[in-house]
Amino acid sequence: MVKKSEIMIVAEPSIGMRSKPSIALPLETECLFGEQVETLDHYLEWTFCKLFSDNYQGWVKSESLCNFKTITHRVLSKRTFVLERKSEKSNSIIYLPLGSKLSVKQMENNWAEIFLPSKYPYKTGFVPIKHISNINNITKDWVFISESLLETPYKWGGRDTLGIDCSALLQISYETFGQKIPRNTTDQVNIDKEIINDVKKLDRGSVVFWEGHVGIMVDKLNCIHANAYHMKTIIEPLKEIIFRMGEKNPIIKMMDFNK
Repeated sequence: MVKKSEIMIVAEPSIGMRSKPSIALPLETECLFGEQVETLDHYLEWTFCKLFSDNYQGWVKSESLCNFKTITHRVLSKRTFVLERKSEKSNSIIYLPLGSKLSVKQMENNWAEIFLPSKYPYKTGFVPIKHISNINNITKDWVFISESLLETPYKWGGRDTLGIDCSALLQISYETFGQKIPRNTTDQVNIDKEIINDVKKLDRGSVVFWEGHVGIMVDKLNCIHANAYHMKTIIEPLKEIIFRMGEKNPIIKMMDFNK
């Protein structure tokens, strides 16, 4: 019998979501620490759930979910550590990637005390205040967030900053602009944004779509993208990407994401 649905959060730095309850299947996406999910079904040690941030549905390991408090902040740095005490010399409990969601108990001096899920031996831990922001804060230069992920290894389905793919790079960085967008390029390309019809009009914050790929313009000529060709996140001239894609995979849409 299917259990009643619950609202839970991710209790690990990141967890893999798959199309079926099997670790052998390819990664669909990753859910980040503190992100909310709605549980929809259960099978053995797996839970079928929907991720609130983008409505993505799939199977995750049940042990990686827990009940939690109201989310107040997000991690804005590429990665941070939750420490046992308010000291840079303290032992770390876990790392948290960019985009993780936090419930802050209090802030004092340079430290934010955050609540931890019950699976950890400590009820709270400490992160540097400079590594987080209020969940409602908007980063006007959201492209800067994508640039902070330069050299991050490419990982199919990855959203954790240990490994990320092209559409997650756009999704995670653009969320700091105060807008939630779909997970995959097939849906991102249909977002209602101003269309750019001339390559010469591209600028910082313009987004370029190919079939199955997306890149973010950092200026009029150069594009940042997580890609399997370099197996990492890189900035390179847009004209080089176009040349490498060839005539079989031309640009299908260019859009202004600064509005």
